[in-house]
Amino acid sequence: MFIKIYQSRYVKHIAYLLTVSVLCTSFTIRKPLDVILPSGTSVAMETINAINSKEATVGQIVEFKIKGDIKVANKVVIAAGSIAKGQIVRTQHAKAIGKEGYIEVQIKSVTAVDGQEVYLANSNLYKEGDNKQTLSIVLGVLVCVLFLFLKGKEATIDPGYQVMASVATNTTVKVSE
Repeated sequence: MFIKIYQSRYVKHIAYLLTVSVLCTSFTIRKPLDVILPSGTSVAMETINAINSKEATVGQIVEFKIKGDIKVANKVVIAAGSIAKGQIVRTQHAKAIGKEGYIEVQIKSVTAVDGQEVYLANSNLYKEGDNKQTLSIVLGVLVCVLFLFLKGKEATIDPGYQVMASVATNTTVKVSE
């Protein structure tokens, strides 16, 4: 019986129709859905590496990791673990007479699920070391002039330091349905 079906002239047509129908049903292409990420949306992130005022330079790029999924209408627009980029805008290492070091980082953008950059605002991170100016001056005047060469502490931002930023402008993100 199978031989008769196989030798039938309709077998090739039926096989072709079955192949086309299977391919059409299993490989449907979904159109991406446009979701608007509103400005002002909070984005929680943390530093990946330590940042030190002694080694940092102005213009240096610093990376942050997004802590949790950012969703709009139950669609993930920024995935947890995405990398946000910031830039060091001011830095100074510790100096004599107890002057502390400081560092300021401006968080610029993060990558959305569709690969585009989402710009961030209200996201400056400022940290300064310990000021030992009073100690240096008092000891320098009362005990020994060499205490005037006492340096303040460098500013250090440890890995895992948590920062909040917000989305700068309404951004349209393409997400899968």
